[in-house]
Amino acid sequence: MLADQLRKASASPRASVIALSIAVPAFIFLVAAEYATAYELGLGSFYLLVILAVGWFCGLPWATLFAFLAMFAQIEIGRTGQVAATDPAAFYIANANRLFAYLLVAWLISIVRALYHRENEMARVDYLTGIPNKLGFDEQLKVEMARHRRDGNPFAVAYIDCDNFKSVNDTRGHSAGDRLLRTIADTSRRNLRATDTIARLGGDEFAVIMPATGEFAALQAVNKLRKLLSVAIERNHPVTLSIGVGVFLDTPESSDHVVSFSDNVMYQVKTSGKNRVLHGTYISDADGAPEHQRVEQQRALH
Repeated sequence: MLADQLRKASASPRASVIALSIAVPAFIFLVAAEYATAYELGLGSFYLLVILAVGWFCGLPWATLFAFLAMFAQIEIGRTGQVAATDPAAFYIANANRLFAYLLVAWLISIVRALYHRENEMARVDYLTGIPNKLGFDEQLKVEMARHRRDGNPFAVAYIDCDNFKSVNDTRGHSAGDRLLRTIADTSRRNLRATDTIARLGGDEFAVIMPATGEFAALQAVNKLRKLLSVAIERNHPVTLSIGVGVFLDTPESSDHVVSFSDNVMYQVKTSGKNRVLHGTYISDADGAPEHQRVEQQRALH
């Protein structure tokens, strides 16, 4: 739970601004508190909290800046309280040690931050094809659903299944199957719009999110992609594609409903001969009709 909250806070485009707006007053408060109390109480460790927060949300340069500001503040407070006059060498060596600790913390938190973000990105990427996996797809789909609720623009989701994929693994080996999956991913990524998202949901199943796309544009894009994929695949593999396209004029209750709707359309392709495109339009009924009654129209395109 804490990790999820931290990830969401870090992903916010205003995270660094919010962090600085909190860190600056906190830093000023610490300086004032240390000035008002005895220098020997040593409030320097509290500066580490500010440096940690700034380093995480704003990066190493900002954390380094706050580390030097903390050192200069402590030097000035010590000089004002005449602490520096008792043993100047020891005083400046102690502050140099503090600076080293602050910089070390800033550097370490930057490394942890980089590793954390890299792991989060890798958790959302399919290791074989380099495109988003199921987790990355679900997150992007939720973003698109939120956009639809705000703007009202339709969107489409194409569910792609490879026909006879098992025969490739059985006759030519799993390495040939892996190459086929990478071919599908690379060809799709090159020929879709930059705003579209191609993801591997698992096995030989892929899905494409097409924002702000109605029925005509979705079918045009999917049929073009299917032709390009067929050319790329048929060079080496006896595999065809069954594709179900869900066009959403309304937004279902959850992302699972979006996937299941498009998957059901694709399943109709599989049970009616494979190797074609079928589409369904999702329109919610005021009385909350079951999902299968919300298919306005379907059309098979060869």
